[in-house]
Formats: sequence, structure tokens, C-alpha cells
Amino acid sequence: MGSMERLIEGTPGQEAAVWVQDRGGGPLRLRGHVLIEDLSGVLTRISSASGANGPLNPVTQFMLERAANHLAERLIDDARLGRQGRESVPRILSSALGHQPFIESVLEMSQHQMLRRWPLATDWYTDVINYVMRPTRFDDKFHRLVATMTEHADAPLGAFVRTFAREAFTYADNTKVIRVAEALQSLWPDYPPVRNAMASYRQHVKERYVPLYEAALEVYNLHLRPGLDLGNIGWAFNALHAREALEFFAEQTTTHTSAQGDEWSMTAWTVMLIIAGSVTDAEGNALHPDELAARLPSKPFSETLAQA
Repeated sequence: MGSMERLIEGTPGQEAAVWVQDRGGGPLRLRGHVLIEDLSGVLTRISSASGANGPLNPVTQFMLERAANHLAERLIDDARLGRQGRESVPRILSSALGHQPFIESVLEMSQHQMLRRWPLATDWYTDVINYVMRPTRFDDKFHRLVATMTEHADAPLGAFVRTFAREAFTYADNTKVIRVAEALQSLWPDYPPVRNAMASYRQHVKERYVPLYEAALEVYNLHLRPGLDLGNIGWAFNALHAREALEFFAEQTTTHTSAQGDEWSMTAWTVMLIIAGSVTDAEGNALHPDELAARLPSKPFSETLAQA
């Protein structure tokens, strides 16, 4: 095997050897193999669109593959169990919120202020995560949502859902802390403090929102199909919430326009599709999403919610 195996550009789907000269010179050395992908539309800032320094070059793809793995090791894999079976604190967390450096350098407070409250650094990190991910961080949003729903008690179900999605699944305040909570769940879902905080949040959401969903079904005279559970449906809504967060932070504005000309966020429209597959009218008839969108309330929302 030698340098004759070097490829200038590979073909997508082809396994290619990666021959690289080490730092400081010397002969070419086989560093491994890569499965060539078509990255021509992915690498938008690379200096060469083709050739030996382009997207289809094995060395280019080797560099990117190793970079992705290196980044994963720094961001994700450092929350694994240590040799003694204890959970290791993610390095990024400890470097950003170090027990002593944070209190002295960032807050400019004496160390005893920290030690009196959190003698152990791991306890400090856990409670910071508990605070960032506390379920009550969305309580103000929930109360505003209920108030808005009550004010629009005579709205068709479609308007109700659009308003609900806008109020419940978008962020207008404190986006930095909310973004950190989303990042913690994405990067370290198996890190015990994050895992436990996620479980608390899920239970809190169920306790908060399921009564709201039950009231909405009663207001619009709708009934769950046999065997379905509002808690599970609420989980689906919450999954959409997580996606909406990413769309919001990425400034995406994906919408759906109905046959009637109403514009929906994709979250609101997907919620309506889930509802259409989960409910019937009082006679057990399935309803098309457009029929549901036009459905009027049969009783005041505020009274129904108060009884929930």
C-alpha cells in the first residue's frame, strides 16, 4: 500500500483511504478510512468547491469526521460514569461554574458565602441545574395562557389552538436561560441532575396542562377515542413544544395555510392534526381538521376550567 491509493476526489458511497503527512514532515501515513459523502451542498464556507481541498476529498472528510467526534467527546461523553462508578461532572459545567472561581471571580464574593450553602461543588452544580430547569419557570406563561383562553371563550377551536400554540409554545422573554435548559437536555439527558429535573418538569406539565385539555374538550363538546389518554396526548404536545423552541431560536417561520386561507404555525397545525386523530363528537363521529377548526364552543371556558 502506498501513496498511489490517494484520491483527489472520492465518489459518494465509496470507502477511501486517508493518507496524511504528519506534523513536522516525513512520509505519508495511512490514518484510516472514510465513507465518502456528497458534502458539496453542506460545506458552504470551504475555500475550494472541488479538487484536493474540496468537499469530496478524503482528507477533508476525515478532518470533519474527527472534528465531530472530538466535539462530541467535549460536549457529551464527559458526563459518563467514572472509574469508581460515580457520575462525572461535565467539564464544560465545571469550567463555567467552578465552585471557587465563580463565587470569587464572577460574583466577587467571599468563598465562605458559597461554602456555607454548598460545601460540595457537585451539589452546587446540581442545584444550578435544578434552578435552570425548574418547572415553575413556565408558570407565568401558563397563567397568561389561561387568561388569554378565558378572554377568547367564544372563539372557534382553530383560533383557540392557534392562540394556545402561540402563547404556550413560543418564547418572548428570558430566552438565554430557556436556551440553556434546552441545551442541558440535549447534551446531557443521562446526567442524573438533568434526568431528574426533566422528570420533575414532565410531571409538572402533566399536572398543569391535562386539566386545561380536559376543560377544552368539554367546552367544544368533544370526546377522546376509547383507550386514549390525555397525558399521552399532552406528551405529544410537549414534544412539539421542544421542536418549537428550536424553530424559534433558529428564526424559522414555517407555516401552513388552510383551504380557508387561515395561516397556522406548523406547531398549531400539527396540534390540530393530533386532536383530529384523538377525538370524536358526541355521536362518535370523526371530524376533519377543518371541521374541528370551525367548531364553536358549547359553554363558557372560564366556568369549565374553574370546575376542573
